[in-house]
Amino acid sequence: MMAGKRADEAARQHLVTGLLERMLVKDVFDETCIVNQALVLLADKWALLVLIVLMQGTKRYSELQRQIRGVSPKMLTQTLRSLEENELVARQVFPEVPPRVEYSLTAFGKSLSHPLAALCDWAFEHEPRLRKVYAQARPAP
Repeated sequence: MMAGKRADEAARQHLVTGLLERMLVKDVFDETCIVNQALVLLADKWALLVLIVLMQGTKRYSELQRQIRGVSPKMLTQTLRSLEENELVARQVFPEVPPRVEYSLTAFGKSLSHPLAALCDWAFEHEPRLRKVYAQARPAP
């Protein structure tokens, strides 16, 4: 079991080293860097949550609103529009009365499944510490 943990840690360290080497070649803090541009498109609380929900499959607006607790209708609409403009989410309108609208990930959006799954895995792995840090950063009212 310990050998498996060491192998996992070695693999993680290899990934981090590769990332750091790529960061030295490209200036990720420069607005023209593709990594910077990707972060601008994705580094939004609601966008990531919408993408994670849509990883489960096609959803209607009301389903998204119900599943993503805390998002206002205005923010959900803005987020969906932005994700659609950025070609990560597809919006399909059905000619019915009342009109039915469904949202799903595009192939480009689906390509984020592994990175988002890795982020979720990281959060689950560090849950106690993240809960402590989150509580300190956002004291209860």
